[in-house]
Amino acid sequence: MDPVFLQTYTIPIVIGGVALVIFLVFWLERKRRNDLMALAASMGLRFSPEGPDVYSLEGTQLEMFRLGRSRKAANMIEVSSAGGQIRVFDYRYTTGSGKHSQTHNFTVALIASGGNVPQFDLKPETFMYKIGELVGFKDIDLPAFPLFSEKYRLTGPDEAAVHLFFTPRRAAWFESRPGLRVQGAAGHALLFKENRRLPVDDWMTFIEEAKAFASEALK
Repeated sequence: MDPVFLQTYTIPIVIGGVALVIFLVFWLERKRRNDLMALAASMGLRFSPEGPDVYSLEGTQLEMFRLGRSRKAANMIEVSSAGGQIRVFDYRYTTGSGKHSQTHNFTVALIASGGNVPQFDLKPETFMYKIGELVGFKDIDLPAFPLFSEKYRLTGPDEAAVHLFFTPRRAAWFESRPGLRVQGAAGHALLFKENRRLPVDDWMTFIEEAKAFASEALK
């Protein structure tokens, strides 16, 4: 190819491509915000394009909100529940640096609970976690609920407090709902599912799950 042609057109093409990607990302974010605003209106709920302040989130002592850098919350829907105030929002943070940096995206439900919630981390049990247990990375099992212990990995710094919190009723609730992730700390619980933002079409179901969690598992 003609070197003059390359010099003349390569840079404008690259700039145009970058501009197109930036525009597409901006458009998709605006569409997501507008769709969530419409969803909140249809459910009679309050919507805010800004999520909770990241410094206030750090104050909850929940593990997720202390990880990484460039933390940001957005697209918040507030829900009133008998089990406590629920705020559902998108959240992200970045780990690593340079070409090894990675942005982690979530859709989470933050529940402010008046109950005595200990610090804990509950996640679905995986093959890798089972391997870890064989080499000494133990979790907290509930002997009376082997199905719960089979489905979930439960950890926390105060094992006695965690055992007291996971009553038979709570253990049975989680047994019937595999795949959830929950982090707990004094006065708060954080519910989420995967390391990704939920599609807008899944938010209504997730909000209902968060309400059930707050009213049935936290009370």
